[in-house]
Amino acid sequence: MKNIIFFWFLNLLSTSFVNSQNRYFVYLKDKSNSTFSISAPEKFLSKRSIDRRKNQNIAINSLDIPVNLNYINQIKTAGAKIIGTSKWLNAVLIETNSEILGKISKIDFVKNIDGNQDIRGAKVATISKMTGTIDKFGSYEEFNYGNSLNQIQQLGVDEMHKKGFTGKGVLVAVFDAGFDKAQTMDAFKHLFSAKKIVKTYDFVSNDTTVFESHWHGTAAMSCIGAKLNAQLVGTAPDADFALYKTEDVGSETRIEEVYWLFAAENADSLGVDVINSSLGYYSFDNPSTDYKFEDLNGDKTISARAADYAVARGIIVVNSAGNEGNNSWNHIVTPADADSVISVGAVDAIGNTVGFSSPGPNAKNTLKPEVSARGSQTTVAISNPNASSSSGTSFSSPLIAGMVASLKQQFPQYSAMKIRELLIKSASKYETPDNKIGYGIPSYKRFVELAQNLLAIENYSEETVIFPNPINNEQAIKIKINGIEISDNQQIEVFDLNGRRIFENTITMDEFRTNLSKFGSGTYSIKVQVADKMHTKRFIKL
Repeated sequence: MKNIIFFWFLNLLSTSFVNSQNRYFVYLKDKSNSTFSISAPEKFLSKRSIDRRKNQNIAINSLDIPVNLNYINQIKTAGAKIIGTSKWLNAVLIETNSEILGKISKIDFVKNIDGNQDIRGAKVATISKMTGTIDKFGSYEEFNYGNSLNQIQQLGVDEMHKKGFTGKGVLVAVFDAGFDKAQTMDAFKHLFSAKKIVKTYDFVSNDTTVFESHWHGTAAMSCIGAKLNAQLVGTAPDADFALYKTEDVGSETRIEEVYWLFAAENADSLGVDVINSSLGYYSFDNPSTDYKFEDLNGDKTISARAADYAVARGIIVVNSAGNEGNNSWNHIVTPADADSVISVGAVDAIGNTVGFSSPGPNAKNTLKPEVSARGSQTTVAISNPNASSSSGTSFSSPLIAGMVASLKQQFPQYSAMKIRELLIKSASKYETPDNKIGYGIPSYKRFVELAQNLLAIENYSEETVIFPNPINNEQAIKIKINGIEISDNQQIEVFDLNGRRIFENTITMDEFRTNLSKFGSGTYSIKVQVADKMHTKRFIKL
């Protein structure tokens, strides 16, 4: 289970088994004569999912249409068992033998079969055992963070919580290997009592039971949603949650990427706002199915494609970069390679990179990871009654996922990609990024500054006039606001189109002078507050 990203070692015990029933991913040619239509999305998407698209000006298209039911029935009639379907890839996961597969491959609407082999690879099952040491130790809710204070303060999330932004009303999906005993733990009591666990599904067993199998999902979820007084508070403790089991703890095969895809589609239909995935793939039980680095270009693997499709539908996707920095792979894992994903590296308590954190870039030379958070001795909840500490990008990722969920609460008007962009620009190494911690550690304070400046730029005042406009290096800028007298020494600020404040000064007799040669050519915005109203206007520097 190398794809479960944590800094503990796995002992794998392999045994052979015989099974004539294999699983295949069958791609279909079209969705012709579907009973669904993009003009009636309420038939296949929840209201929340439709609203998320509307709020971000995202059109519903043919990829959102479910797989043709008639095609599914014909495959079933041919003798295959239907395990699941993917509307985004227009494909069906089936279980069958080679004889029936041959018949299905000849059906006219079948495009191709992934690899023409069992997507699970070789007939090998593995039992994974983990070993490691667990160290014990107003208008807003006053949190006692305990040992989790450092990982919270490192991001500035404690200030966000003080302002009342704790993920309320935001739906977060967590993809993992199981959430063992989470329903019985004090850290999550507030979530269960308030019915904030709105969905559970196990795609490995095709049932709704997820509170078993493994503690890894429990620990990752705790970084987002825990409230354990004087020990641990997550970055979005009041969010709503959808919990999906996509990992088969008994084996490591590419079928887990298909389960990841199924979970992403389900999360989309449910109306999820943020996905956290502390999972990653590159090496499998059958070495012939291992990925090469060139495969991790952000566009090739099933999970990377699924992640980008999710973002294209307005979901913020956060994924662990991986823990392969000290081994021969020494690259990020997929779907962290996906272009639109926020991939997350690991730093220690003082912000230094840690060796195990997987470095970028991806195979397309896109800088990865995007950002980093504490992944060394992160405070997590695994079992009652005490919090524990564990290491890995499995835990830095959910810290960021919860942060963006709470930011989504504060700035609901911003799209998934805009929040991703501002998060990156808020980070500590934005001007000097590297392939170990990316753009660095995000800052809540800086994010808010960028977001508010951008809002001011977008909502500029028509009653404000700047002249001359355009302007050259030598001219004074005059500002007129209809019906309002501007006093001397009024503070003004100038921003570029990214929302970065690049200049501030005061007005004398409704104008200000400065050497504008230090401004590059382009479009800028001036912001001035008069009385209790903010006035913003754009100008062009020649």
